[in-house]
Amino acid sequence: MTMPRYAALCLLLAVAAPAPARTPDDMERPFDQYSWVTTHNAFTSNGLIPNQSQTIDVQLAEGVRGLMLDLHFSQGRVRLCHKVCTGEDSATLADLLNDSILPFLDKDTEAIVSLHLEDTTTFEQLSDELALVPRLAGRTFDPQAWETPSWPTYRQLRDSGERLLIFSLSETNTGSFRTGTGVAHILPSIEYTVENYWSLGTTFLQHDYDCYSRWAGKGRRLDRSTIEGKPGWRPLFTMNHFHGVPFSPHAGVDNRFERLSSRYMDHCRPAARRKPNFVAIDFHEIGDVAKFAEWLTLSAPDAL
Repeated sequence: MTMPRYAALCLLLAVAAPAPARTPDDMERPFDQYSWVTTHNAFTSNGLIPNQSQTIDVQLAEGVRGLMLDLHFSQGRVRLCHKVCTGEDSATLADLLNDSILPFLDKDTEAIVSLHLEDTTTFEQLSDELALVPRLAGRTFDPQAWETPSWPTYRQLRDSGERLLIFSLSETNTGSFRTGTGVAHILPSIEYTVENYWSLGTTFLQHDYDCYSRWAGKGRRLDRSTIEGKPGWRPLFTMNHFHGVPFSPHAGVDNRFERLSSRYMDHCRPAARRKPNFVAIDFHEIGDVAKFAEWLTLSAPDAL
């Protein structure tokens, strides 16, 4: 990144992003024009090798609006585990929704939260788990119910009550799920999002800043501009920015505004031809991630 460009970014940071990104002041833009702090392996704050140092409740309270969750079937339930579940101590998806996500949305009536699932369960297992969350009905975003020419605005989503967007990497575990007196909706990530390959490198000694599609082998380019069946709707862009093995002392380097903005301006923006909606990182409270997401929303040009 050239020094004039970096200096301009730093100036914009100081002026335009004084606080963590929570509910935007301007709610009239389509949802795909906002950017959010997103926590990778959001549930691992108490694990052996944590990706976060805070619980999900604290993350939400501090302005995180995207949560990446790994789902595994263990001990008869769908649980939040990274690769392997260690037993009944692993939290269940229903408990997370009933005890954390839905109460948070009840308390903050203007918040919109997105869940990004890496799901290894079966459709039946997931259906049984979601049936334990009766209050989920009517709370999840259903794009087929919207006939807007682009993504609904933030205000429209807020007013609709569909303030929980759920995306899944498992295409077989998407669609409508019966829960309570209605249904919950899960969207296929490969259709509704674009996403760069997730790793900066296995360890903090490696930094591969190239930005290329996670699904390049399936012909899904990072600059894909349309969602099938939804003309005028762009896929939401997840910018992954973390290592294979988390290391909290290095998060202060990876999560600096200069590192994030340099990768965005020099690599991800030319590849995706737009700004990210979800900035996915480890140890979100270390560094300048909230300020970077706020700068993206307030100041960054939306598309090349």
